[in-house]
Amino acid sequence: MQFRVPILLFLLFFSVSSVMANGNYNVVLKQVSGEKHASLIEPSSYDPDLTCRDFLREFDDAAPDYFQYERCDVDDYGQTRSIEAIYKIEGKDAKQAQEYLTQKMGMTELKLVCCHWEMGGQNVTIINPKDNMYYYVVLVSEETIGHDWDKVTFYLIVSGDRSPV
Repeated sequence: MQFRVPILLFLLFFSVSSVMANGNYNVVLKQVSGEKHASLIEPSSYDPDLTCRDFLREFDDAAPDYFQYERCDVDDYGQTRSIEAIYKIEGKDAKQAQEYLTQKMGMTELKLVCCHWEMGGQNVTIINPKDNMYYYVVLVSEETIGHDWDKVTFYLIVSGDRSPV
């Protein structure tokens, strides 16, 4: 009897703490075209077979045309072996692009930091409904000291990993 109580307390503590630490990872809410969908499968943080493609259109096939797919960069030597799809946004469309990204992905407003516009340290992670994988989204400008967005080029970078951290 004297050993049962400590063992039961230990099991109770272990069970409660592991549930609290895990949060609610069984249900992941995905933002896709403004609708929330529940998935019972936890998203993957990497895919060793990930290839270059138009990630933005996979998240939202109706994404505006002012996101111009420019190129895909593949890092074969970094820790996570990332792939980045890079989209060019003309300055005249930057406000609309920021509003779209805020609505669809929860992105924060851009801030002028030193010599470019950036998200102010706020990272955005989204889940691609096509492959149930996490992707990182960043919006930045080219180097500038100006406040007139019409004269600045912006870039949306959507990246995924091919190796675990």
